[in-house]
Amino acid sequence: MRMPVDCANLNHRRGDAPVRFCPKCGEIVNAGVAAWQCAEAKHAAARRNQDHYCVDCGQRLIGGTP
Repeated sequence: MRMPVDCANLNHRRGDAPVRFCPKCGEIVNAGVAAWQCAEAKHAAARRNQDHYCVDCGQRLIGGTP
């Protein structure tokens, strides 16, 4: 598993990460978790948690260009 240089999210170090995508950098951390089609309400909640990416579908939620 590759850990991005600028990402400190610990899901990169886990062999059994409970999410598909990292909420901070958007990299896939566990390809074994199925990708989901998310509702905007779920994305709004993730934005309130200051997640940059959705952990289920990988969509960029906050920040500049993807």
